[in-house]
Amino acid sequence: MKRSASGVLLGLVLLTASWVLAVSPPFRIQMESRSPYFAPVAATVTAGSTIRWENPTGSHHTITHDGCRGTGVCAFDSGSIGPDGVFELVGLPPGLYPYHCTLHPIMRGTVVIVDSERPSEI
Repeated sequence: MKRSASGVLLGLVLLTASWVLAVSPPFRIQMESRSPYFAPVAATVTAGSTIRWENPTGSHHTITHDGCRGTGVCAFDSGSIGPDGVFELVGLPPGLYPYHCTLHPIMRGTVVIVDSERPSEI
């Protein structure tokens, strides 16, 4: 009976390990202090992927979907992201998502969510 329990435990460990290995790392976008302000400024990301904005600058920034202005549909708004902070987003449906920093409106970027392509820069 001990062998059966250890076999089940080993199977669960292997199943968990394969699931963890199958999860892809987040698609990273870095905020910058000068133009183009986001690297990459435009990105194509597969639906279901995590997008991670990283702020290595000395200033606070936001990642705010352009639809959040006025009466548009607001798909995401990070709120203030401090120096060395991050904002992660997952689960956007396929589509075009232009965004900006509400604190520094000159900072603009675009994310395109696609069904099946591998994440890449535009």
